[in-house]
Amino acid sequence: MSAPPRELVAQVQRAIQALQGGHAAAAEAACTQLLARFPDSIDGWRLLGHARLAQDDAATAAEALARAEALSPGDPRTVFALGTALLQSGEAGRAFEPLQQAMRAMPDEPLAAFRYGTCAYALQRFEAAKAGFEAATRLQPAWPEAWNNLAATLGRLEDHDAAIAAARRALQLRPDANALEALAVLLVNRFDAPSLQEGLQLIAHALRLAPRMAKAHLTAALLLRKTGDLRQAEHHARQARELAPADVETAEILGELQLLQGKADAAIQTYEQASAEGVESPILARQLGIALLQDGQPEAAVAQLDADLRKRPGDQRTIAHLGAALEVLGRHDEAERLLGMHRHVRSVRILPPEGFDDDAAFRAALADDIRRHSRQRWEPAGLAARNAYLSGDLLADRTPAIVGFEQRLREAIDAYIAACEPDADDAMLSAIPRRYRLHVWATQADARGFIDTHIHEESWLSGAYYVELPASIRDDDPAHAGWIEFGRPPLALSPVPDTALRLTCPTPGTLLLFPSYLFHRTLPFPGDGERISISFDLAAI
Repeated sequence: MSAPPRELVAQVQRAIQALQGGHAAAAEAACTQLLARFPDSIDGWRLLGHARLAQDDAATAAEALARAEALSPGDPRTVFALGTALLQSGEAGRAFEPLQQAMRAMPDEPLAAFRYGTCAYALQRFEAAKAGFEAATRLQPAWPEAWNNLAATLGRLEDHDAAIAAARRALQLRPDANALEALAVLLVNRFDAPSLQEGLQLIAHALRLAPRMAKAHLTAALLLRKTGDLRQAEHHARQARELAPADVETAEILGELQLLQGKADAAIQTYEQASAEGVESPILARQLGIALLQDGQPEAAVAQLDADLRKRPGDQRTIAHLGAALEVLGRHDEAERLLGMHRHVRSVRILPPEGFDDDAAFRAALADDIRRHSRQRWEPAGLAARNAYLSGDLLADRTPAIVGFEQRLREAIDAYIAACEPDADDAMLSAIPRRYRLHVWATQADARGFIDTHIHEESWLSGAYYVELPASIRDDDPAHAGWIEFGRPPLALSPVPDTALRLTCPTPGTLLLFPSYLFHRTLPFPGDGERISISFDLAAI
């Protein structure tokens, strides 16, 4: 191979020196002259791309780098630069493959791993993003941005313990307001009082460093809502809204806090003002419908929620509140067609798994495992359980009884789904999942304990399996003590007629399956004994 002409080498050196000296425009001019004379110069096109990147012109940089890559296919540095330019120009979909290729070709380059993770995160490919950021932190352990991004990714994967550990590492490396807020917002996902108090301390520190940090005020609102201080939570949400008036989440959270305090008129004003200011979102449209219902305007609520449901057919909160609004108006048949309370609630008898002689032995072992569960928590903050223990992730403890239950549960769920016929006019059957993920937890309560009215808004199907019940829960009880009740909305909403309700007596060894959008609660029971049940949420992937 012959040596490149001296003129070419000299112009390449001139472009490199300009770039290294921070003179990107001069470097671009040098590259333009070079390519006019040598249009097939790989170095010329690559340097032109870098010069344009340095001037924040990612789109034309990508064009130049694509030319360089075509002249030298597979060159790792060129591929990496091309992926970077595409990512910075907002074309994450096109950037993913070259950045993945660059990461594999340069396994010791932390920036390649970081950019790949960034691209994957933008595409919501969170497992891939995790791989990228884990590689970046392994290769460069003192990189706070990589740890922070890894924490955010693990949070999206709902691996909260690992996310919090990564955020703590980022905070150690750079204890600024952003790192404090990043750790605090992850602690919102915890349910124990010490974690929530730590989150409040962190966010207070962040706000001392950056008093006008909108996302810190919003995180403060989320933490305070979970601890029950709604008035102070509203104060911080209002601060966040003033600092970030175009942000959808700040308007949503402020209105939600006003609704929780019974201030429906204020919530309506919040949502309507956001819309008037150009903050448009399907979530805000739904929340306006809920606020109208809480404000005693069911006709307006039906119109608002029905329009929202047509745009977003699977939104669980919209379905739940539209059904409640129809019932308030006495439109029972329409509500039943929408909710399918008598079509979609089903009871299944669970057979004991292999390794257990009978149902009683299986349920006794399961009850013992729940009482001793490693993640057992008393009345977790922010959840519907009152005076009761919750296990957290039941499947985290892999005992024979729990593993056997999971197997039987999945069999029952798969049979339920297989029996569903798609129906575009049915709120549940219009979105039958092909693949799903499960979250399973257990509840343990005596006569003081109960589950308040709620729905499971991030799921498609929910259920409850009854492990152990006190003798006072009987199917011939006219007071329905300890039964599960469907259809009654929260107290803040207008009451629905008794004809809108469905009451079911739980039976040990029975699994009850129902749409996640149905309002439901457990009724208190008298006397001794424990109510031990296992609940699940099924969300589409």
